[in-house]
Amino acid sequence: MGMAHVTSGRATFTYQDLINSNSSTLPTSFIPKSLLKRMLIRENELRLSNEYQKRYCEAEQSSSSSWLDITDELQRQVIREFNLEDEMHEALLCLRCATQIYPDLQSIPLYVKYNRARDGDLRIGDIVPNVPVVQLDGQDSQLFEGLKPSSTVLIAHAQDEWPICSARWCPTGMPVKYTQTHTVEERLAVAKDFIRDFNFPMPVVIDKPEENLFEKIYASWPVRIYVIDKDYRLTYKAQPSESMLELNEFTAHLQSIIQ
Repeated sequence: MGMAHVTSGRATFTYQDLINSNSSTLPTSFIPKSLLKRMLIRENELRLSNEYQKRYCEAEQSSSSSWLDITDELQRQVIREFNLEDEMHEALLCLRCATQIYPDLQSIPLYVKYNRARDGDLRIGDIVPNVPVVQLDGQDSQLFEGLKPSSTVLIAHAQDEWPICSARWCPTGMPVKYTQTHTVEERLAVAKDFIRDFNFPMPVVIDKPEENLFEKIYASWPVRIYVIDKDYRLTYKAQPSESMLELNEFTAHLQSIIQ
């Protein structure tokens, strides 16, 4: 999950964890704010450029690299362009933590502006609420009507937000390219493509776009696994570790329930 990766200024769903995991504390930037702003704008330009979009595609179709490697190279290029390569480590930390040093810069980096990842308010032991969703036939339903899993279809890395040409886990081997969804019809189309491409056997429903109530309550973006018991009590909530979800922890929890 790139949105919980150090190149996005984060290590998990909270920025503070990035700072705690670094040998350095949050820097009092040695880069002037005006210069740091220019660096962030330049980083956006490179991320959206044809050159780097092509490199993202190539990396995602390779077995030896990923888009995260390309992003690290991109950020290092920004540092070099601004003649700060002699202080590369410190400059990278300043660039990646720029919006924590200067909160009023948060509207600039794509990976902050379009990063919806958050911990959410639900805690283990909470009784989780039912929410309205839409079935694949377009009919309104409720999340726990048949205990369906849910796909919010608020797209991570949409082409018109934070594009990375992700292809690594796609069975077709081709980059996944969608613009952000805003209507029921758009979300249904993406959900059906997902089911087709991944041969996904489980029931899928979509969040209602007028409110995105499932996303607001369950903080599911970009991916989240919950285990809810028969009394609708939350017993497990997946958390990212080093930008990935730990499935061994998840399966161990399920095994403990079975036993």
